[in-house]
Amino acid sequence: MVKVIVADDSRITRRVLRDLLESDPRIKVVGEASNGIEAIDLVMRLKPDVVIMDVVMPRMDGITAIKEIMKIRPTPIIVFSPVTKEGSEAAIEAIEAGALDVISKPGGSPIVFDLGELGRELRTKVKVLARLGPLRLAMKHAILSKPAEDVETKPFIGFRRSPELAIVIAASTGGPSALARLLPQIEPNNHVSLLIVQHMPPLFTKSLAERLNKTTGFIIEEADDGEEVLAGHGYVAPGDYHMLVSVRRGRPIIELDHGPKMHGVRPAADVTMASAAEVWGDRVVGVVLTGIGNDGCIGAKEIKKRGGIVIAQDESTSIVWGMPKSVVEAGLADIILPLHRIGPYLNRLIPHLLEPRQVEW
Repeated sequence: MVKVIVADDSRITRRVLRDLLESDPRIKVVGEASNGIEAIDLVMRLKPDVVIMDVVMPRMDGITAIKEIMKIRPTPIIVFSPVTKEGSEAAIEAIEAGALDVISKPGGSPIVFDLGELGRELRTKVKVLARLGPLRLAMKHAILSKPAEDVETKPFIGFRRSPELAIVIAASTGGPSALARLLPQIEPNNHVSLLIVQHMPPLFTKSLAERLNKTTGFIIEEADDGEEVLAGHGYVAPGDYHMLVSVRRGRPIIELDHGPKMHGVRPAADVTMASAAEVWGDRVVGVVLTGIGNDGCIGAKEIKKRGGIVIAQDESTSIVWGMPKSVVEAGLADIILPLHRIGPYLNRLIPHLLEPRQVEW
């Protein structure tokens, strides 16, 4: 039985979450908290497998509570945050404090929520994260919390130019923390662009891009439909849109697509990887980081078909070894690396991939 604590100042929200979770007989909500202080107390007394935490609560907010819980009894935490600018910024801060995932909160938004879909997402993530356990989570949290090695983070300033090489990075659960550790390790390069697909709701991806932009010499932004892909830049796929790249008038251009979800997610890394492989051919590197499910496996296959390179994060440093595992088990990974070694490996690999030759758009 998976034991869950729900922390939210709304009694109605707690009831909805309880009903959604307990529709699976393997999940039991063992406690409810209306603020962060109560949540900490329940975690200590009831020792849950997973906590679902609101970020805005009276007496003690969710972010402060997450920091305390990660100190005294590391527990997998899913942030349940409203889809607003303030809510998205708070959710990213909560992930930096130790939360592993974020789910958008119904209400207070024009977005229409499907409670059936919300319930399936919650139940899936709760059951997967419950397998971590306090000790294993503490070890992985320590890895992600360790400062990245110092690199030159001065942004590239030069002529606008199309990239000769694209690095497509796929991530889901545990991804924001992994990205915050990986990106500072990648040396800025005026021949390379980053295409980042993190499974997150709308608005949350914009806040993530703004945070990541402060950590790296690449210029990181949430992608806009129709904008040109530039070297020295990184583009985060916006929540609820697939991100593709096409060539127009000899230049690579971002296309955002609201088409059907893949693997139950939108954006899907498979879509971005496949389109990048079509544009850059063998000058594409796919990096598949921590995450639930198998998104990135089909895209990795497309990259390999065109002669590109695929890197998978190893199990020991992945919060959830789902997406990288699918790539490894399909025989598509050229190399499997712990998170802290991916950046240095890319820095050695990129010059070899950029050996002079004619690139035709």
